[in-house]
Amino acid sequence: MKRSSPVLPILLAVVGACDPYSAQQGEFTAGPVDPSNFPAPYLGVGADTGPNGFRSGRGRFVEVGGYVNNNPAGYYSFPFTTAQLAPAADPLRLVDDGNAYSPVPVGLAYVFDPAPPNPFPPSQTCTAPPNYTYDPTREDMRLDEQSNIFTQLPIASERPGVASTFTYVPIVSEVAVSGAGLACQSLKSEKTLNRVLGNPPPSGNYLLWAIIDTASGVYRVNENPTAAYGSPGYVNGVGVQKYGWFGHYYLAYIDGGYIPTQPATVTEGGRTKQVLRMKTQRLYVPRLITPTVSCGSPSRNCSAGQVCVSNTCRACTATGAAACPTGQTCITATGTCSASGMPGAGYDVLQASRAGDNYSPVCEVWQYTATAGAPPIPRPVSQLPQSETDITALPGGMPAVTTDVPRFLYCPQVN
Repeated sequence: MKRSSPVLPILLAVVGACDPYSAQQGEFTAGPVDPSNFPAPYLGVGADTGPNGFRSGRGRFVEVGGYVNNNPAGYYSFPFTTAQLAPAADPLRLVDDGNAYSPVPVGLAYVFDPAPPNPFPPSQTCTAPPNYTYDPTREDMRLDEQSNIFTQLPIASERPGVASTFTYVPIVSEVAVSGAGLACQSLKSEKTLNRVLGNPPPSGNYLLWAIIDTASGVYRVNENPTAAYGSPGYVNGVGVQKYGWFGHYYLAYIDGGYIPTQPATVTEGGRTKQVLRMKTQRLYVPRLITPTVSCGSPSRNCSAGQVCVSNTCRACTATGAAACPTGQTCITATGTCSASGMPGAGYDVLQASRAGDNYSPVCEVWQYTATAGAPPIPRPVSQLPQSETDITALPGGMPAVTTDVPRFLYCPQVN
C-alpha cells in the first residue's frame, strides 16, 4: 500500500518496482489506509505496535467518562506532541506571522458543504446512484455521501533502538467545497478535486479531526469494548467514527468539531508579529483523592482510604503489610491512603459540552483541592464535584494550571 514517504519514489526506481494501481483509471478506491506506521495514540489501546508483524484493528478507542454541569459527559483523548510541548514552542499556535507554525503542522482538509457549527451538511448535495440503498455488509463507503478529503496522515518515525516519535497533530485547516452537481464519492483525492473544483483557499476555520486505524472499534463511555460477540453487551465499535479519503484510500477519523481561535500580538526576537492561537476549555481534576478498594470474599468495599490485608479492611500504615499500594501515600493521622488525581480516570469535569458556547476540543488541565472530614482528607471519588461552579465554590480549593501532568490535551467530544 502506498505510504506518505518522500523516499518511496526513489526506492521504487532503484528496485524497478511499479505502482500496483498504475493500470487503474479514474477515481478508483484503493482500499483502507495502511495504519502500520501510525503513532500509538492513533492505533488505540491494545494495538499492535508495528510496523513489523502489525495487525490492523487490534486497538480500540474508548470514550473517557466525566461531567459537564453535573451531567455525565465523555471525550476522546489524544496527546500533544513533544514538539508542541517543547519549552521554546507555543503549544497552541497555529499561524505565525501569516505562515504555518512548524511545531504544529496542520494539513488541509477539503470539507464538503459544511454548516458551522456542524462541519457536516444537514443533507447531502451530491447525486447518489438511482434507487440506491447502502449495504454495510458489502460496501466500504456509502455512495449517497461525498466524504471529506484529507491531505496528511499520522505517521510515526521508527528507528531501531530509538523510541518512536511523531509530529502529527489531529488538526485540519478547512477548505470548504461543495458536492452539488457531482456524483457522490466521485472525488477521492486532492489531485482530482483540484482538477474538478480548482484550488479554493482555506476558510480560516480549523477542525479537530483525529485520523485513526480504520479497523479499530470506537466505543462510548457506557459501552463494553471487550464484550464477546453475540453477548447481550456486545457492540461492534462502528458508528462514532466518520470516514474520509486520502489519495484514493479511505480512512476513519473522530470528529471533534471546530476549534475556536483567537489572534494575538506577540514580541519575539525583538520583533512584533501577529499569531493565531487555539482557544481551550478547562478540564478539572483533583490534586488528590482518597481511593476505595474492594476486599474479602464475598467482595465488599472498604471505607475510603483503607487497605485490604488478608481479606480484612484495615487502616493504612507507613510501612509493612498495611502500607498503601505503590504510588499512594498513607496519611498516618487518619490511617487513610491518598493518591494523585489524574485526567482520564472518570471524574474529570469539563467546562462545556459540544453544544455549549464555550466548547473547545482542546483542553487545558486544571487541578483543584477538595477535602472532607475532620481531620480533613482528600475526597473519595464518590464525593467529588461534578461542575465547574461547584469546584470554584470549594473552600481553599482554588483551581490552578497543572504542573503534575501534561498541561494540554486534545479532548474531542462527539455528537
